[in-house]
Amino acid sequence: MTAAASPVAAQEQPLRDLTERFAAARAGYDAAALEATLAPDYEEISPVGTVDKRAEVIGFYTADKKAPVPPMTADEWAGAARGDVAVVTLRQSLALPGGQTRALRVRHLARREAGKWKLVSTQYTPIPPARP
Repeated sequence: MTAAASPVAAQEQPLRDLTERFAAARAGYDAAALEATLAPDYEEISPVGTVDKRAEVIGFYTADKKAPVPPMTADEWAGAARGDVAVVTLRQSLALPGGQTRALRVRHLARREAGKWKLVSTQYTPIPPARP
């Protein structure tokens, strides 16, 4: 007998899928996938504090601007939906040359539009390296 997925897990899966599609679109410089993932009113706060509108974000990730992307992992994922709005928080780690790692806390705000989740806002906050 197979256990049914819990209501919480069923609610989280579309949000996990959304954040994974977003990360893959950025890493692959796939502007079309970003367009499909971002709400029309999307804006992003970068790790250095700049605020970028949807068009700016998509424009940065066009194929002609593709650059090498360091290996990234995501963990500490937590998400919850309340009606047609959801908040997702995770830690994203980047492997840098020389064995160093940098980590960011990422907060996404998503909204369900016509039955599909889209990102409305993302904020990246650097996590300071551990002190020796």
